[in-house]
Amino acid sequence: MKFHFLNPKKIEYVQEKINSDPEFRLAAKFMSEDILFGVGDSRCIVKVRDGVVKEIELNPTPVDRWDYFIKGPEKSWEKLLQPFPPPFYQGFFTAAMREDFEFGGNVEALFAHYWATQRMIAIMRQLQNE
Repeated sequence: MKFHFLNPKKIEYVQEKINSDPEFRLAAKFMSEDILFGVGDSRCIVKVRDGVVKEIELNPTPVDRWDYFIKGPEKSWEKLLQPFPPPFYQGFFTAAMREDFEFGGNVEALFAHYWATQRMIAIMRQLQNE
């Protein structure tokens, strides 16, 4: 699996790295949300409670609960997770506005926790390029 946050062998490592990041912990202090990340046909749900990632669930079923989602094709995630992303791929919001990412669900919660979500993606970018 080319994306660390979707690789069953690296899930615990990804979770540990997110939880040990001081910026994420600060931004997510009051966050308790389930975020569905979609990469092509692959999915995972990141479950955050009180600013801590409690679980990353791979391949959730259609009935698994989530609060908001961020989805995009694999080629777009590759761009988003590059060390120096091209224009419109520095964040999921600009990629959704100008390119082929999409977000939805409880958009109010997404924007309330925008910086925590963006930081989580930045950590995924760092891990992807180790």
